[in-house]
Amino acid sequence: MTNTLAEKIALIRSPGRLGAPEVIRNLFTDFFEVHGDRQLGDDPAVIAGVARFHAHPVTILGVQRGKTPQQRQQVNGGAVRVTGYRKALRVVQAAEKFQRPVISLLNMPGADASVFSEQHGQSEAIADLILKMGQLKVPNMTLFLGEGHSGGALAFSNVNRIMMLENALFSVASPEAVQAILKNQTQTQDASAYLLMTAIQLHKIGVADQIISETPTKSIFKRIDAALQSNLQQLDHLSGLELVKQRREKFMHVVNEQRLN
Repeated sequence: MTNTLAEKIALIRSPGRLGAPEVIRNLFTDFFEVHGDRQLGDDPAVIAGVARFHAHPVTILGVQRGKTPQQRQQVNGGAVRVTGYRKALRVVQAAEKFQRPVISLLNMPGADASVFSEQHGQSEAIADLILKMGQLKVPNMTLFLGEGHSGGALAFSNVNRIMMLENALFSVASPEAVQAILKNQTQTQDASAYLLMTAIQLHKIGVADQIISETPTKSIFKRIDAALQSNLQQLDHLSGLELVKQRREKFMHVVNEQRLN
């Protein structure tokens, strides 16, 4: 595990960082990808579809940043457009209908802030996905492979379980945004002192349920596989109403603890 925030950022934004496509290829079988939001088009940043995980049907949502400059341009650097959120909502609704758990794999800077997305209801699309994820009567979980910031990442993270690779980040604002808001001369590595965002910080307050070690790299897929299996087994016995209650209580506990502190 790297020590400073600057080191973590450099690592998780590097072209060689483990992404959603690699996890899907190595851990899931019979993956069938869904395209389009049935309104405006498709968003290649969001991988959405149905697969089998140890022979059990699941719904997959993955946000990818791309490896090469060409890929990153194609997927908008992982900044999800309005079409991506609506596509995700489409497959989540189907997941509930057919009783499939939802697994999200994230590495994204946040939501797309283009004129196109804003003019076509980006904020509403994000809110719709947050609401539906919270009301799901099937288990849902998110694994942060890299970073996820703002409401753009929160839309995929209103879930029963949040897992994070040890160098991953999750916050309401990126380190760069924190600096801009504070308008001071602090270095990037100091941003986590103002806003909790590292896996260790979030696990301590209860936002992250599990931290997955990134070393040794050769066996990282085994550790991710074990974490996904374990969390699914823990949630499998809960009814739909109990899953909704568990999500609400999880985040309310975090809020109440932070108020006391």
